[in-house]
Amino acid sequence: MNILERRKKALGNGRTYFYQKPLHIVKGEDVWLFDGEGKRYLDVYNNVAHVGHSNPKVTEAITKQNNTLNTNTRYLHENIVKLAERLTLTTENKLDTAYFCCSGSESNDLAVQLAKAHTKKQGCIVLSNAYHGNTTEVFQLSPEDCPEDLRKDWVKTIPGPGSYTKDEQAYIEALKKEIENFESSGIGVACFIADSIFSSDGIYEIPKGFLKNIYQEIRNNGGIVIADEVQSGFGRLGDHMWGYQDDCVAPDILTMGKPMGNGHPVSALLTHRKIVDSLDEAYDGSAYFNTFGGNPVSAAAALSVLDILEEDNLIDQARRVGHHLKSQLEQTLEKTESIKEIRGKGLFLGIELNDPILAANIMEDMMQEGVLVGKTGPTNSVIKLRPPMTFNTEHAELLVDKLNRCLEKAN
Repeated sequence: MNILERRKKALGNGRTYFYQKPLHIVKGEDVWLFDGEGKRYLDVYNNVAHVGHSNPKVTEAITKQNNTLNTNTRYLHENIVKLAERLTLTTENKLDTAYFCCSGSESNDLAVQLAKAHTKKQGCIVLSNAYHGNTTEVFQLSPEDCPEDLRKDWVKTIPGPGSYTKDEQAYIEALKKEIENFESSGIGVACFIADSIFSSDGIYEIPKGFLKNIYQEIRNNGGIVIADEVQSGFGRLGDHMWGYQDDCVAPDILTMGKPMGNGHPVSALLTHRKIVDSLDEAYDGSAYFNTFGGNPVSAAAALSVLDILEEDNLIDQARRVGHHLKSQLEQTLEKTESIKEIRGKGLFLGIELNDPILAANIMEDMMQEGVLVGKTGPTNSVIKLRPPMTFNTEHAELLVDKLNRCLEKAN
């Protein structure tokens, strides 16, 4: 049996693959992935390797700590404390307390638990095509995957950016309506949660004032706001460490994951001490413990990622390279009728095509050309670009050249 047949036998058929003929990847190096036959692919999709695949500094940090100690956090260790201190500084100490988990799903799940405990309410509001994870709780908050007929009555949705581009007040009216529904039913509003690039909704920059107005409305009704930075965080958007900072707002809870350990499973949540205390009070003591969350090796991985972001000035690189790439893509847009719009910022860009079939074909053809991209949006018609932060202008030129070739083939 080949590896695909063995995988299906061992893992079951209910698995998804990126391509009609799934890739067998055996090696990663910076922005490149290599298959079993030695062919290399420019990775413009896998943001987990935030500072490049197999980054030697991250590998060294993990190996060094693992050779010394790895145990749970009921023992004292310098790494978890140092990591918490450095992360809170990225919010100008507006969020002063950290929890550590192993995945973005866990961080978002804990964020919702905190919101419900603190507000003593149950209602959660999300965007209409959001994705926030796959635990039982946050699956409910992921309309991208969770069908409406399976959704609980404590979840309400509002349309994402793009639905009301000419009428931003409509966002607030939709929000007020769902808050009123919660209040009239006795559920109440506990929280609003959104990612800062609205990835599953099709990749949109934050409309000016969008988060500020929503945050105010939620707080006026006794709820709290959660910024899901699992995909958009750690400088990916190019101007700040966290995407929500583009709208000059401060959430009550900030969640992070995916790129945090450059492939090592580590995630976190930052919030206010008073919100943490609410959860502890609700459970008569310490309410949350995660065996592996923030362990010495995980913390070492995350600390090394923070070091590399600073030392290599990668947030500014994301801004510069992202601007260059977006301008190149906009030139492509002018030459073809296949592209409707170029969206996003930094190294998180979306290319909206005319239909989902074309998007699927372009994604497949790009792979054949040695470039890996993804797709997203309500109809999966948006090509998703989300490369490692070490992606440079030469890589951008190669991407655009291959895209142009694939579009010409499609036409």
